[in-house]
Amino acid sequence: MSAPTQPADRPSEDYYSSYADPGVHRLMLMDRVRTDAYRQAIRQLVGEESIVLDVGSGTGILSLFAAQAGAKEVHAAEASDMIHMAERIADANSLHGPIRFHKGPVEALELDKPVSILVSEWMGYFALAECMFESVLIARDKHLAPGGVMVPSHVDMLLAPVEDSRLDFEHGFGFWEAPVFGFDFRELGDYERCDPLLTAPGVPFDALLGPACLLTTLDCQQGTSESFWFDVKRTLTIERQGMLHGFAGWFDAHLAPGVCLSTGPEAALTHWRQSFFPMRTTPVCAGDVLEVALRATRRPHGDTRLPIYFLEAELRREGRLVDSFFYRYYGSFE
Repeated sequence: MSAPTQPADRPSEDYYSSYADPGVHRLMLMDRVRTDAYRQAIRQLVGEESIVLDVGSGTGILSLFAAQAGAKEVHAAEASDMIHMAERIADANSLHGPIRFHKGPVEALELDKPVSILVSEWMGYFALAECMFESVLIARDKHLAPGGVMVPSHVDMLLAPVEDSRLDFEHGFGFWEAPVFGFDFRELGDYERCDPLLTAPGVPFDALLGPACLLTTLDCQQGTSESFWFDVKRTLTIERQGMLHGFAGWFDAHLAPGVCLSTGPEAALTHWRQSFFPMRTTPVCAGDVLEVALRATRRPHGDTRLPIYFLEAELRREGRLVDSFFYRYYGSFE
């Protein structure tokens, strides 16, 4: 997750300072699945006449890829102090020539000509966390030439039912069901169910109780910021008997034709892993149907860079309602 630029209504100093930490960038650069997918896309899309804008450039790795691919101009926009190190890295690799470095919010960036490609690694956990997409879309509307290319062009968000006792114990409500040092703590479990946290521990593929459904597609090329906040109803089918412990969520970012960065449980592991929506344990049978409504919205107070998700579902067996539940999940940075 590259350091984002900031919409004017969000606090920024502590957040930006965190992206001046080399350890944060080590995490992202060590994610070879992520970084290599962007390298492939940039190599495919960038030519000698390309003018590239890299929003939230961090260490400048995507700008370096663009310069290496022969771009005519590259503009690296970064709000944190890491931009000074990015300049030194470009110098050390003899690639500073085509790259111009711009420190500050991308909303304040002024360029003398439109760009033909806008690239950004803006995705947080379950894509929406950190809300960096808002800055990216502002930059798109301000700087991308008609017919220009967005990288990624679109992002698919997916959801699947999960059975995993370890996840339930460590990230769900299972821990509270057994005595804690001999004491009954189930009251705390009931309390946590009122506002559970959406975490990203990773979900094994064999934990899925059925196939994933496509929740929504985030259109980076033409979509508005408001369209990224979704409210959808989908149907999930249970394929085997088990215990439903929650739902796994992930995203697939489409970077270029034939280049998809998938964060699903069947794909190579990325630092995003998969997100886990815990719920009280519910027995399910093969053939059961889950009618799920999921809404993502901005948090109205506190850290507004983290979404709130409202999940409502009905469990039906042979057409008969056997259970229903509702949860409000707070997003997190981990």
